Parts: sequence; C-alpha cells; structure tokens
Amino acid sequence: MAVKPTLSVVIPTYNCAPHMERHLAAMAKWVDLVDEIIVVDSRSTDGTLELVRSRLQHPNLRIIERDRGLYASWNEGIAATTGDWIYVSTAGDLIGREHLARLLAAGVGTNADVVVSPQRFVDETGEPIVDGPFVNPAIHAALAPFGQVVVPPLLVRLFAFRKAKPNALLGSCASDLFKGSFLRARPFPTDYGTHGDTAWTLRHSGEMSLCLVPVAGADFCIHAKEPVAGTVDLKSVLDQIFLREARGELPPAHAALAALTLGTRMAAIERSKRWRQRPRTISNWLGFGSAAVRYLWLRVRLQMVEAKLERALLAQLRPGG
Repeated sequence: MAVKPTLSVVIPTYNCAPHMERHLAAMAKWVDLVDEIIVVDSRSTDGTLELVRSRLQHPNLRIIERDRGLYASWNEGIAATTGDWIYVSTAGDLIGREHLARLLAAGVGTNADVVVSPQRFVDETGEPIVDGPFVNPAIHAALAPFGQVVVPPLLVRLFAFRKAKPNALLGSCASDLFKGSFLRARPFPTDYGTHGDTAWTLRHSGEMSLCLVPVAGADFCIHAKEPVAGTVDLKSVLDQIFLREARGELPPAHAALAALTLGTRMAAIERSKRWRQRPRTISNWLGFGSAAVRYLWLRVRLQMVEAKLERALLAQLRPGG
C-alpha cells in the first residue's frame, strides 16, 4: 500500500485580523487534508492571534510567536515543518479544497520540487479584479498549450530571468506547493525587503524541477500595504537581486546563458546611469550613446539565444499528469 504523503501548512500572520475571518472560514473546508499547521505570528496587536486560537482547530497545530520579519517568519515556520509537502497560506489569499488536492496530486505524481498554478486576483471583499494591471507570470501563457507539464531546470531558469520582476515565476504562493525537503533546505532570502520570493526564484531556478498546473483555483488578495519609512526604488531593488542571484556556480549548460543574461542587465544599468548624468555635456552624450548601443546589441543577441534555447527545451517537456 502506498504511503499517504504528508502536508504541512505555514500561516505567517501580523495584524491581519480583518482578513483572517474569511481566511479561517475558507480553511475549514480543507483543513482535514492537512497533517500539521504552523502559525508564525509576529506579535500582532489587533487580535489576530486570539482569533486564530479560537477559530483554528487542528490536532497538530503549533503557534510560534516572534519579532517582525517577513521572510524570517516564513523561514522559521518552514523550518518547523515535517511534511512531505508545504503550503504557505498567507492571510487573505484563499485556496479551494479541490485545487489544494490537485496541487498535491500533481506534486506527488511528478516528484517536482515546486508546483505552480495561475492565480485569480480579488479585492479585500473577495470580489474578482478583472480590469486591473495584475497578471500571472508569463510562463503560464507560454506553456498553457502543453497542459499540465514538468518543466526542466534550464527552462525554469530561462523564464525566471527573462521576466525578472516581482512574481516572475511563482506568482502568489497561494497558488503554489513546495516539496518539503527542497524548501526546508533553501530558505527565502531576507535582505531584499518584500521581494525575497523573487530572489529565491532566481537563486534556485537552475536546480528546480517545476510542475505547471494550468488550472486556477486560488485567490490572491490585492490589499493596501502597510506604509513603510522612506521610499523604495523597485527597479534598483530588482537590479540588485538580479546581479547578485545571476552569479554563482552553475552547471555548464547554464553558464553561457547566465553570462549573457548578466551582461545584458549590466549594460542596461550602465545605460540608465549614463542617461542620468549631469551636466548634459558632449562627453556624457557620447557615453550614453555608446552604452545604449552596447545594451541594444546584447539584448538582441540574448533574445535570439533565448528563442533558440526555448524551442529546444520545449521538446523536453514531459507530461505532468
């Protein structure tokens, strides 16, 4: 008799009581599928933890209280899990029972490291957002014709770096599932603010077997973010993530593409730097022109290499169920 795979759920919380009412009500429909629940609360002051204690019933419930730290909280909860598979259930982001079971079956059936699916976008009341700027990662549209498939690491890396921006590959974790041993060995980076999942994707894409499920069954709640001190230059953060995570030791199959990808990004950064230079002297204009030409040349070359590689790798896709 086959051994039933175990499923752990990590719920990171901080002052999210208004979202937890709906969240816990939705969880009640699938909580029996779960073997353990780890709640990591960052010392909420709005009654979140009290609500969880009174409403969340499970024989293997553990609550961890710790100081604030977005991905540090995620990592502590993940490290405490024991399950074969891990689902990160963030407040307000809901998943249906059937879809959670679908993701688990896909992961078990393919032995992939990560299972991803497209997400639906909703507002704080749960109403669909249909005309907003929010889109799913490009990999879903590109591979939708192939159905449920397992994507090899080199193709995963290509998609991750080609669309290196927030939610570039994973989307919302509400629509994803992680192999427990894979995620516990690879904690989320904590030095990129709210973009640790983007950095995690780039860092590990070259070793990640990805199962893509082309069916949506989870909601990503778009809600107002807590104000933070100072302003954040998103492009600068993403450049920093890209330059750091594109480096490192890679298998030979990845090295040439990584070098070209990194060189193109560095050229883009240099072009932007030259554009901002003041005063607008002839020398500075010439410097900008030279940087722009180099960037365009590298970009065209990169696009040609990526297109050729993608065609070859698509032939290696294997059915995922």
